[in-house]
Amino acid sequence: MTLRVVGANFDQMHMNTNLEWVDDHPDTELVGVCDESPVSSTGSVTQVIDELGLTSDRVYDSLDRCLDELVPDIVIGCPKNTAHAAFVEQVAPRNVAIAIEKPLATTLADADRMLEAIAKSDSRLFVNWPVLWDPVKHTVKRLVEEGTVGEVLEVQYYGGNAGAPPEDSWFYDADSGGGSLLDYLCYGATFATWFRDGDLPTAVTAETYTPPELDVDVQSATVCRYDTGLSTFQTSWRMVTNPWETQPQPAKGYEIVGSHGSISTRERSVPIRVQTHDRPEGYAVDPDPIAPRFENLVAYLVDRLSTDAEPEGPADPAFCREAHRIIETARRSAQSGNREPLAEE
Repeated sequence: MTLRVVGANFDQMHMNTNLEWVDDHPDTELVGVCDESPVSSTGSVTQVIDELGLTSDRVYDSLDRCLDELVPDIVIGCPKNTAHAAFVEQVAPRNVAIAIEKPLATTLADADRMLEAIAKSDSRLFVNWPVLWDPVKHTVKRLVEEGTVGEVLEVQYYGGNAGAPPEDSWFYDADSGGGSLLDYLCYGATFATWFRDGDLPTAVTAETYTPPELDVDVQSATVCRYDTGLSTFQTSWRMVTNPWETQPQPAKGYEIVGSHGSISTRERSVPIRVQTHDRPEGYAVDPDPIAPRFENLVAYLVDRLSTDAEPEGPADPAFCREAHRIIETARRSAQSGNREPLAEE
């Protein structure tokens, strides 16, 4: 059975890659695209039309009309961050599989709206994290689960880019969910929670820096207080290079400190480096071959739908909602200037 896919809204530049995966997969067909707000798009519907050969009758500017006429099995959505909840509420009654781009939502309240919309329908919701298709993350998760470094005590994260392109995009609009904190803390908070098997902090302290000429932060630092110690998540749009072009310095990635050792993905010479009490000199670990379903977003959706299996870890919106409590609390802490207890709602 070939699954019919619609790509809806191009505010996130990742949409173009997502639809290339649709075109490449033998069990999916891109039946149409919809861009309701081209003025805010950082992806390119024109590029999709040209490169994937879509005819004009499969290109829409109304999402409802697109879904009415094309009746897809899967809707991949890339609206701007503050529009995620409304998008899911609009699509969920269609009883389809929905893939929403990271982060799950802007606020916990919006996350709950999304989960409620799914609960009231027969739709299924998945969250697309571009790094979830990276074998390094899965190998780190395996090493942690196997007890290579003992009990996880800390997770340190540094992530970002050289500025959200393009410079005048919605990423620089606070009312659209812009800023480096939401753009990259979502990675640190979500994957740190995954590595810690769902363990969450008790309190969060955060600071942001917004230059006088901008409306959103370009830098954030979040300190999470766990029962085992402190973890820090830093974000920056001030890197010298974009990591998808040239790896920046300081290096992006995660460092996991355990009771018996540590794991780093920030060592520039190797993908993963492990140090343990038994091997204090440390050693490199090559990433495992990735499971076929984790090859990319579309492979994952096809696998979950064909096997009627549930989303896992960061692909699961319920898991992302819990991790988003860190982001929500960091936002509140940055506004109040105080350490805040972990947000419940």
